Amino acid sequence: MLSQVIEQAGEDMTKYDQNNDMGTLQRRIAASIACHAAIKVNMPLDLQRMEWLLNELGKTNHPTNCPHGRPIALHYSWKDIQKAFQRI
Repeated sequence: MLSQVIEQAGEDMTKYDQNNDMGTLQRRIAASIACHAAIKVNMPLDLQRMEWLLNELGKTNHPTNCPHGRPIALHYSWKDIQKAFQRI
């Protein structure tokens, strides 16, 4: 993982002005590290780990998005669910 982060940082350094965009680069590196450590599809979790994860997620500034900004939770009304299953 560390070598991938370093490689990505090297690629990004050519894109950014070192003085003005160091914060952008730091955020991208942090997001990359978070992504590597993230829970993946079909990864088994016990109840204690799930509760911990939801509690920690609730402490963040954006608890509905992954580090890259993609949504991790969606809200559907009861009416939307009924429509999806062709009940109404």
